[in-house]
Amino acid sequence: MFNYGSYVQMISQKFIIKSIADNNITITGYASVYNVVDQQNDIIIKGTFLSPDNQTVKFLWQHDIIQPIGAIKSLHEDNYGLQIEAVINGNIRSGREAIELVKQGAVDGLSIGFNLQSAYYNHLGQRVIEKAELLEVSIVTFPANTHAKIYNIVNVNQQEHMNIEATNSENTEQITKQIKMLEDKINNIQTVLARPELGNDNNNIEYKAAFGDYLRKGNMNSLIQKSLSSAAGEGDVLLVPTLYSKIVGEIKARSPMRQLASIETISTNALDVVIEDGKFTSGWIGDAERREDTETPKLKQKRILVHELYAQPKATQALIDDSAIQIEDWLVKCLINSFIKIENAAFINGSGEKQPKGILHDDHKIKNIDVGDIKLQDLLLNLINDLDEEYLTNASFLMNRTTLSAIQQLKDETGRFIWQQTFTESLSHTIFGIPVVCCAEMPSIEVGKCAIAFGDFDSAYKIVDRSGVNIMRDQYTEKPFVKFYTVKRVGGDVVNPEALRFAKF
Repeated sequence: MFNYGSYVQMISQKFIIKSIADNNITITGYASVYNVVDQQNDIIIKGTFLSPDNQTVKFLWQHDIIQPIGAIKSLHEDNYGLQIEAVINGNIRSGREAIELVKQGAVDGLSIGFNLQSAYYNHLGQRVIEKAELLEVSIVTFPANTHAKIYNIVNVNQQEHMNIEATNSENTEQITKQIKMLEDKINNIQTVLARPELGNDNNNIEYKAAFGDYLRKGNMNSLIQKSLSSAAGEGDVLLVPTLYSKIVGEIKARSPMRQLASIETISTNALDVVIEDGKFTSGWIGDAERREDTETPKLKQKRILVHELYAQPKATQALIDDSAIQIEDWLVKCLINSFIKIENAAFINGSGEKQPKGILHDDHKIKNIDVGDIKLQDLLLNLINDLDEEYLTNASFLMNRTTLSAIQQLKDETGRFIWQQTFTESLSHTIFGIPVVCCAEMPSIEVGKCAIAFGDFDSAYKIVDRSGVNIMRDQYTEKPFVKFYTVKRVGGDVVNPEALRFAKF
């Protein structure tokens, strides 16, 4: 006998369901739309479903595994999403019901079921699904993605076309606008990020092969010919763009400060930021009354320099020559682990000399809320209430796990814990409903230490990256090892101290 409870448990643990737009009896439409945030705060990107097989992917009604309603004819990917063509079987009861409901417009969504294989969280806390095994596509009543709609139906036997859009022209126009908007966004992103080696697949493949040849054999001539960028210094080369993107993405996903702060990528050695010292004011006035000058903040310029962050992993030439070793992946892993920890330490405690200036640096004059004799719970409330309302919407707590452990034991007047774990993510925490981010580099609770930071870090702190990572292969100075001297340039500084508060113990 079919155990529905086990099926629900399977869904909640590893079988993830998404909804999306569809068409037809043969129906055609999109089983998944890319780069759209759904109601579960997830985003599916292009390439998530590699070569889905329409012979093995099932076509169901309302995700009921005992109610297949037909067969999928084709699945293929374009820039908008995963396109599907499927036939609803009108010779079975569930198929006839589905056909009538789709024609009526009572049911117009599609949903996908898959096993998650790879995902990461972006700086907005949205889960980006990048690899999954597609198991089934269903016609559903309530799609998780509200943009998912069926467009039209084709009667297989009579070859009659029923255009659902004709019954809802307003919906059609809205969908067309949404598609156009997504296409414009994609074009804008491609324009901003375009580099010669990324814009041409053949050039990118050749450059990557040349880069691998450089890592293994030190052959630099072919790499210089393939690379169209002049950003590399004498004797070194730019890290291949795909590997650079992987390093930057992984560092951002694992760096607490990069998740919270604003990030700017530049091609020079410094970023000039204009800061307002004070606030604009306004007032009420009658029609014929004289207009007095209002207060205007002074504008100050702040320069954030980028500093050289280096790593120098090494391996024997014999290991590098081993064709079973993915030398690029090994290098990326070494660089990520090396860069993350030292970056985080600088963003918190950095001196500003040959490294970013951290948020705890005395120069920033960020307001401290002293503990004194008040309870820790009252201190947290004081932090929240002291921050200007304009920064509260995007505010977060930043502390280490030892500090969080002490807060997890606190209760409010009703006996409920003020700390809560979110339902959507097992490692996410809130205090009084405000997100908490843990960072090992933050001080523990000690006398004279600012153990808790609170505020809108996106407004308060800016991280500056210089595009590109340079690498130099050195097979001479420490034989039999080959060293890979790698440089990443990064800076950081507080640009708005009013958006932050510290709890000082």
